[in-house]
Amino acid sequence: MSENERRRVVQFLRALDEAICERRETFPGGAATLSDNELPAILNMNLLRVESMPDRLSLQELESEAERIAGETERLQGRLAFRRVITYDEEIGARLALGFEQLEHWQAERVVLMAQHGRPDRVADAGFVREVAIDELEPARKRHLLDRSGGNEELVRQELVVPRRLAAAGEMRFFAAFVEGEIRSFCELYSDDSGVAVVRSVATLKSHRRAGLARATVLHAVRRSQALGYELTFLRAVHDDWPKNLYGELGFDAIGMIYRFAGRPLGESST
Repeated sequence: MSENERRRVVQFLRALDEAICERRETFPGGAATLSDNELPAILNMNLLRVESMPDRLSLQELESEAERIAGETERLQGRLAFRRVITYDEEIGARLALGFEQLEHWQAERVVLMAQHGRPDRVADAGFVREVAIDELEPARKRHLLDRSGGNEELVRQELVVPRRLAAAGEMRFFAAFVEGEIRSFCELYSDDSGVAVVRSVATLKSHRRAGLARATVLHAVRRSQALGYELTFLRAVHDDWPKNLYGELGFDAIGMIYRFAGRPLGESST
């Protein structure tokens, strides 16, 4: 079952990239989905997606392939202050990571795809969580983003555009945990017409963490997804970060891995 689920999730993610980008460009072995006019600061809105690679490459050849793709980022992401490559194919990602690890100024990151299969490890009160409109959530989201970005107003302005792009592309729902009349944690549920839904943008205001608010909010979103009849509800979690363990406690199981590669423009100093 997990292999079929992984294929469905990858198809979903590819379709989402295509649906919300401003423009699409191709390069040998993949496609770039870019929003470098309106959202040049948003990493996940400006991606080079690697979809194919030659088989049986040596380590030296993998390094050459990584260098070639890095060169494509200079061509296609030249207007941006970052370089971002992604592959949804786990085998390609693992091989490509061996190449990017040889390059200066590039880092590889593994992201786990997790599908909701089971019951949470314990019952959580979600009575203080409810579905809200995007405008009702936006002040709390802005507060969270300003804190996370160190007060970068322009970055936050662009971040706030993303959920509206998603709402225009598919079905978006927003869930918020209210404590003393204030939104303190929130998440989103995005779905298209494929029967798949993703829980995304899970966040808790900094001063209210470790109180079980994210747990309750995610569980509420999952229950809503199930009630709406979505066949597969998933989320993404960085492999080496603690939220992956929380999602496991909430009944999410790993069904695969995707790889992201982050770099800096050529000529940019590392200091």
